[in-house]
Amino acid sequence: MSESQTDAQIAQAVEAVRILGRDGSEPGELIDVLIEELQQRLPALDSDLSAAFSALVSMYSLQVERSAAEQQRRSETLARLHDAMIALRPFDSPQELLERSTMEACHACGFDRAVLLRVEGSTLVPESVYIEGDPTRAAELLAASRAAPMPLQMGINETEALRRRRPLMVRDTAKDPGVPEMAFVYGTTSYVAAPIIPEGRVIGFLHADYCHHTSRVVDEFDRDALFAFAEGFGFAYERATLLHRLRAQGAEVRRLLSSAEAVVRSHAEAELELVRMGDAGLASARSTAGLIAAPTSLQEVLTRRECEVLRLLSAGHSNSTIAEQLVVSEATVKSHVQRILRRLNVRNRIEAAAVYHGLTGERNVRAAP
Repeated sequence: MSESQTDAQIAQAVEAVRILGRDGSEPGELIDVLIEELQQRLPALDSDLSAAFSALVSMYSLQVERSAAEQQRRSETLARLHDAMIALRPFDSPQELLERSTMEACHACGFDRAVLLRVEGSTLVPESVYIEGDPTRAAELLAASRAAPMPLQMGINETEALRRRRPLMVRDTAKDPGVPEMAFVYGTTSYVAAPIIPEGRVIGFLHADYCHHTSRVVDEFDRDALFAFAEGFGFAYERATLLHRLRAQGAEVRRLLSSAEAVVRSHAEAELELVRMGDAGLASARSTAGLIAAPTSLQEVLTRRECEVLRLLSAGHSNSTIAEQLVVSEATVKSHVQRILRRLNVRNRIEAAAVYHGLTGERNVRAAP
């Protein structure tokens, strides 16, 4: 309605009130005056019309009260959504954020229960379940639904919501053919769901309902409020994931810098050796050998077959004898020995045997030269 139309209607009401011998200029004041005058004059004119007018006034008053209550509900929910986003901001661990998400969704939007599901291929796998005042039941439902993830099949509401990237609302699960089996496992009678889309693709879903008040049916505002929370949560989860990756990369960069510093320091402090140019690589390798941490067990650096070769080598057997015992060619044994020396960071068979003895505790054996 335009401003001129509004002014015209107010002017008409002012004139009607003036004719009745009353005063008023504000819309609320004019309404009260007109209702009062009609309630006083109608009974004398028509009792049925008076009763109808009284019913009309009652219905109007009820509508005003409901509108005010709904407006208050919306304002309070928006304030709680704002507080929930602030509460999620400090979390820099994606796992902690996942666990906290459902509780914050319930507190922000007023639901009794919320479920966070992760998209994994063509299924939805529950990651977190929160039920107001009943953590035991929440844990039971999480375990049960993880054992039987929700398939994203044709005809399922969630499948269509994922495709369209839009929230959904189910007002009666008993009459909706697109309701997944998981809703009946949870005993849901009415629910809303919203996709989580942090990077332009759906990575999960938030489901919410009123499990403590099964007679309460969800409405459009419930759907929109959950969608708003899911959007904010998606941004928070994206931020936490990026921070987690940056920390991991920072640790790796620090490790590499530390290793490079150790290599430079080792070369700077290494003792000079009088060697031929052909042996220069060996001298350099010796100066940095200390940078390689000694293994605590042979299985850390050697395969099962290489451990067998090293055991026989440390017992003093030659390549040909080892080949005969292991039923392989001598060339294969020679390749194994070369890899063993390289992986143990030793120069010959005797040093390899010494490492073997040190790690296994075996004594009184010798390596073949």
